[in-house]
Amino acid sequence: MPKSRFLDRHPEGNFKLLEVAIQSRYMRSLKVLFLVFWAGIAHAAVTHIPIKSGVVLKPGEASTITLQATKEVEIGWLAVQAKRCTMNCVQATDLTGGVNYSIATPLGASKKYQPISGKISVQYKNVSGEPVTINIYRVKRTCEAEACKFLGPDPKGRWLVFKVDEFSSIATSKDGSYSVVSGVAESGKPFKFRAVWWTDEKPAFSVNCAPFIQKFLNNHTPKDQYRPYVISGQMVGEPANIILTSIDTCAPKAAHFGVPEENVFK
Repeated sequence: MPKSRFLDRHPEGNFKLLEVAIQSRYMRSLKVLFLVFWAGIAHAAVTHIPIKSGVVLKPGEASTITLQATKEVEIGWLAVQAKRCTMNCVQATDLTGGVNYSIATPLGASKKYQPISGKISVQYKNVSGEPVTINIYRVKRTCEAEACKFLGPDPKGRWLVFKVDEFSSIATSKDGSYSVVSGVAESGKPFKFRAVWWTDEKPAFSVNCAPFIQKFLNNHTPKDQYRPYVISGQMVGEPANIILTSIDTCAPKAAHFGVPEENVFK
């Protein structure tokens, strides 16, 4: 299942991506990116490079684009006709090969596509009863978050869960993109790791444990009121320098959190 970004309009702003982080470790494999209007973009440069603009689609009509590519490309579309869609009006289908993944939305979306034999093909079909006009574009992102300074371009890791008995400290970067968290695990072993809350852009909604941990420490909250506190994500880096990304769970008193023992920090 995906982490989704839904497209809506903000009366004063420019485009900004709004990621709704769904707290489940099973939702990492596919990232479907929906767009939203928002006031400005902070900490990231997101550029829309036109591929095909002003594409008019009658009901049931489809248009296909094909790009030459040697690596993953993020491609999106935006419905720009005067009469806004009130239901799903455009369906995008990956025709590159293999599984023909499709998604339909009222206003637009973007997705990362993998080329096959040097090509990417995507079909856009009007599935509504009214004419629609869409702009198709490539998405270029430049990460400027402080967390990007120590992350690779596409960090991959393994699932790791911290079952925290007690927090000792937390220090969060000025832009809020990551925190250094320390404490003692349920096993009795001390820990210290960097938790990455966001990278290419700061979402309005995300899984971020930092405010809760900070509150526990500021209020000197007895550990019995939150232990075991579960933080779950993808571990990258060496055991002595753990970086936790794609964090999907922040849960106090989660004694019954289901996780194989080999994925628990000990």
